[in-house]
Amino acid sequence: MNVITINESEKWDEIVKSFEIYDVNYLSGYAKAFQLNGEGDPLLFCYDDGITRAINVVMKRDIAKSEKFEKKLPLNTWYDLSTPYGYGGFLINGDDYEKVNNAFNLYCKNSGYVSEFVRFHLFNDYSSYYDGTIESHTQNIVRDLGLPLEEMIMDFEHKVRKSLKKALREELEVEIDSTGERLEEFLDIYYQTMESNNANESFYFPKKFFETINNMKENFIYIHILHEGKIISTELVLYGPENCYSFLGGTNREYLKLQPNTLLKYEIIKWAKTKGLKRFILGGGYGNNDGIFKYKKSFAPNGIYDFYIGKKIIDETKYYNLLSRRKSELLDENNITFYPKYRG
Repeated sequence: MNVITINESEKWDEIVKSFEIYDVNYLSGYAKAFQLNGEGDPLLFCYDDGITRAINVVMKRDIAKSEKFEKKLPLNTWYDLSTPYGYGGFLINGDDYEKVNNAFNLYCKNSGYVSEFVRFHLFNDYSSYYDGTIESHTQNIVRDLGLPLEEMIMDFEHKVRKSLKKALREELEVEIDSTGERLEEFLDIYYQTMESNNANESFYFPKKFFETINNMKENFIYIHILHEGKIISTELVLYGPENCYSFLGGTNREYLKLQPNTLLKYEIIKWAKTKGLKRFILGGGYGNNDGIFKYKKSFAPNGIYDFYIGKKIIDETKYYNLLSRRKSELLDENNITFYPKYRG
């Protein structure tokens, strides 16, 4: 098991792209954006025994830097791992999953890692071979792009078709931005939308986060809907060889009656089909089966996929040591849903 750091981004991306079906979540630029957002140091784990090859992108987090353990642990000694926001886990070419897991566990235990949290890719079978605990509490919506466009429209729920007709009558403009030149306008709408949805603070990504994403040439696109030259709905879409993702975006609430968000999703689908992509991943909601989830589902009523997470204690002694240090603060550790529990 070898590890590539974010300082070796060119080598990192070369290794990732050597896998026939990689995805945008594995690229160095994606991980670097989250590093700049203070979510840890990105690492690319690489395994190659001549028969089986594997890669995994993780964020290495120094537990001593957590507010829960500030000045209670030595720096650069105890770590945990987490998949960057989105999708990940090992991408494996070959059949020997057990060898990959064993090599990963051995490396991590010898390097001071305590636990791991994984957000599994929707179209990767690694979760079936994961040697930790696997759970699914939410679902994601995926729009299969294989149907001809007209048939796909008929697969939308009736309310979407009705909204789309209205939006098309409004003569709204569509603009595809492959450079991020209108980032300031995008951010205005994005932050307004986060505020109106009472979004968690973790979703208020700073400008530098988006500027880093904008360096990922050929892996991002902004699609804007304009009314009288003004952006009223916008979305940042990330994409790899097969999939594109509804990453972040928003709509000016003053123009909701024009149905610009419905037109926006439709234009993303059109763009993705032209690009030759196979799937448009719309994601899930803030909560299970909430209004946002139901809205996304209306574009792909049959495209519901369980979203799996993985939890693994790498070093039990250190894990329970950390948990015991917080016992006086934790009312009932059995009711803590956050993982790892010592960060709860």
